Amino acid sequence: MLKEMNRNGDVERFLQLKNGKLKLIDVYHAYKAGREHLLYGNEGKNLLAELMAYTESGIHAEYTTKTTKGWLATFKKYGLISDNHVVADLPKVVQGAYNYYKPRKKHDMFNLSRVYFLGFLKNHCQHSSQSPLYQAIQRIERLKVTVRKQHNPLSTPHDLFALIQQVLDDKNVPQERREWYAEAILMMTLHPFRPTEFFQLKWERDTLTGHLRIKGTKTIQSNRVVPSLVYPQHYRESRLNGFRLAEPRLNKILRKLKSPVRSRDFRRTYSIWAEKAGIERSHLLSYMGHVGRSQTDLYQRRALTRDELDTDLVKFRTFIENELKKAPSVKQSHFAPTSEKAIRTFLQSIEADS
Repeated sequence: MLKEMNRNGDVERFLQLKNGKLKLIDVYHAYKAGREHLLYGNEGKNLLAELMAYTESGIHAEYTTKTTKGWLATFKKYGLISDNHVVADLPKVVQGAYNYYKPRKKHDMFNLSRVYFLGFLKNHCQHSSQSPLYQAIQRIERLKVTVRKQHNPLSTPHDLFALIQQVLDDKNVPQERREWYAEAILMMTLHPFRPTEFFQLKWERDTLTGHLRIKGTKTIQSNRVVPSLVYPQHYRESRLNGFRLAEPRLNKILRKLKSPVRSRDFRRTYSIWAEKAGIERSHLLSYMGHVGRSQTDLYQRRALTRDELDTDLVKFRTFIENELKKAPSVKQSHFAPTSEKAIRTFLQSIEADS
C-alpha cells in the first residue's frame, strides 16, 4: 500500500501520517476497501457535526457565526446538505449549492459558502491547498457578481429632514411608530451605525468619554466609540420595554414612499459628510469600524482620546449647521426642500444635547 502511495506521489497523505493527523490503520482499511481516495483526517466524520464544531469554535466574529448558522440551515432545508453527509462529500455539497444558487441569481450566497468551506478544510480538517478534497472544491468556479445594489446616500441635511418629514406624514403608519422611525433615521445618519447595530441596540453612552459606544460584532474593530451628536435615551428605554423596530419594516416604509434610500445608505451618508466636515481619515476608519488596507492605516490604528472625539464632533456639527443655512439644491435632491421650522428645531435639539 505504501509503495503504491509513493508511486502515485501521494505526499499529502504521507505528511498527514507523519504529523499524526491521519492514522495508518484508517488508510489501510480505506485501501483494502478500494476507495479511490484514501482517507484524510476527519474525512469520514459527519459533515454537519464538524461544520458546527468549526462554526462554534470561537475563532469567528459573532456576526459570522450567526450568519453561517443561518445559511447552513438553508442548505439543510433545501436538501443541499444532510445528516448522512461526511466530510468527504463536501465537493458534492458545494456542487449542489452551485446548481441551486446559480439559476436563482444568488451568486454572493454561493461564493461566501464556498470560501467558508475552503477555510473549514484548511483550518479545521488540517488539509493543505494541495489535498484532492480542497482542489476539488477550488475547481468549482466562483459565480460572477455582475449586479450590485445601487447606493443612494442623502446629498445634504436638507434631504435628511425632508425624508424624516415624509415618514412623519405617512398616515399608513401609527403615529408613535412614525416618530420612532424618524428618530431611527436621524440617529443612523448622524452616526456610523450598521443597521443591525442600531436596531439590535448595540449602543450605549460611553462612560469614559461621554460619547457613543457602538458595540458591533462583525469585526474586532466594530466595537468602537464615535462622536455623539444626539442620544435619544427615551428611544432606548422604549425598546428595552418591548417596543419592536426592525430594519425590514423601515425599508418597507421607504419603498412605499417611493424613496430610493434604504437603511444601509444612512451609514454611507455619514461617511461622506464626515469626510466633507474635515474629519481625518484615520479617525473616520475607526468610527466606521473598518480596517485600512495600507501599512500606514495599520500604524495609525489606536483608541481615540476624548479631546479628539470632541474636536470631530464640533467639525461634524459645524458642517451640518452650515449646510442647513444654505438654500437646498432641488436639482440634486430626491425630496422636497426642508422647512425652516424643521431646521430651527434640529439646531435647537443638538445645541441642547451638547
